Order: sequence, then structure tokens, then C-alpha cells
Amino acid sequence: MEPEGSDKGGIRDSVISGDVHHHHYANESGIVQEQPQQIIIDPNTGLPQNVMIIQQQSSSPQVVGILVIIYGAIGVIGSALGIFGGSLLASEIDDALFDEYAMQLMIFSGLSGILSVATIISGIWINNRQTKGIHLAWAAIGIGFVLSVAQQLLIPEELSDPSGMGQAIGIGFSVVCNAICGLIVAIPLMVSGSGMDNTKLLG
Repeated sequence: MEPEGSDKGGIRDSVISGDVHHHHYANESGIVQEQPQQIIIDPNTGLPQNVMIIQQQSSSPQVVGILVIIYGAIGVIGSALGIFGGSLLASEIDDALFDEYAMQLMIFSGLSGILSVATIISGIWINNRQTKGIHLAWAAIGIGFVLSVAQQLLIPEELSDPSGMGQAIGIGFSVVCNAICGLIVAIPLMVSGSGMDNTKLLG
């Protein structure tokens, strides 16, 4: 005999210590199964309602920032070598023409070194997803291009190519290289989900 109050095959509700449990169904075999819950699909997105989609941020700022830092570090090394080479040239060759060229080399190398340090700072900012880093990198690229052209034009005539072809090639190479660098730096602004902030270099 079954005890009174048994509810075989029916709906069982249980309240234990004041906690209300969900309804369960017991099938004929006595196995308790949870009542299936209805999932409502949003017709606009095709996804279940109340589902939050979190988009993963792009890693482009970190990649570009590291490349800019490496580029700036190489520039610092090149500037140091230029200053050392200019001083060595001035001390080894006792000639007014070479002294003028050596002085120009050291001055432009020193200015390039300052720009390279600024480039490293811009790379750190870009890596931190700060838009002002891109602006600083663009400024360094632009000023560096002007210095490169000036250096090509100020080479003494006795040491330059009389046809001017060498200077033209050097300036054209600088234009292409600086344009490519400017585009690479701008990648975080062109990629969606990069997470760049709204900071500005000026203002």
C-alpha cells in the first residue's frame, strides 16, 4: 500500500526552510525531470533576449605601438652613430669642406635623435590606446621628412652629385618611406574596436 498523500505521476512542489524550488515533473518511471524553460528569440538580432554581446578589442594599437617604439629606438642608435661619425670625420680630416659637412651631420643627427625620442614616446602612448600618440608620431614623421630634405639640399656641392639625381632619389625615397610610416601609424584609427580614446596632442 502507498502512503496517503502520495502524488505519483503528478506535479510535486516542495518548500524547504522557506526556499521555493522550481516545479519538477515525475514521469512514469519515477525519474524527476525539470520543466523545460522557453527561450525567447529577438527577431531583430536572431539571438536570445537579454544576451549581452561584448566585442573583443583589437590588438592593433599594441602591435603598431611596439613597431613605433622599435623604429624610434633604431633612430636613436642611428643618430648616435651620426654624431660619432661627424666628430670622427672632423677630427681625422683637416679640411674646411669636410669640417662643414661633419658639423651639418652632427647637427642633423642630434635633431633626428630628439625626434626619435619623441617617436618612442608616441609608441608608448599608442600602445596605451591614446590617440595623442598617433598625432605625436605624425608630427615626428613630418618634421623628420623636412629635416631629411634639408639635409639633402645642404650637402656641399663638391660632395654632392653634380647632376642632382642623387638628391632627387634621396628626397623621393624619403617621401615614400614617410608616407608608408604615416599610414602604418594610422591603422589603429582605421580598425574598428581598437579602443582608442579621444585625447589630442594639443588642446
